[in-house]
Amino acid sequence: MRTLVLVVVVALVGCASMQNTPQQDLVWAAYRQCQYEGRIPNNVQLVRVEPDGRYWYEWINGSRGSIDIQQCISEQIAAIAAAKRSASPTR
Repeated sequence: MRTLVLVVVVALVGCASMQNTPQQDLVWAAYRQCQYEGRIPNNVQLVRVEPDGRYWYEWINGSRGSIDIQQCISEQIAAIAAAKRSASPTR
């Protein structure tokens, strides 16, 4: 019984400590902005983002939108990075 409790506690602590990296958050934010702007078709869905920012997407009913999602996410990431640089205090 004690072993079971220990396994459950370790599992809960492990799940609670899992958070996105800044690179993952950046890609997800870029994807949401692309969706909001209507720049990617509804048949393209972002499905996974690795901790280093690499991402996977899938198509539903055809492959239209592959270039759209790649281009939009790249542009949004560049725009977010530029906004962060301009908001940073200068020395």
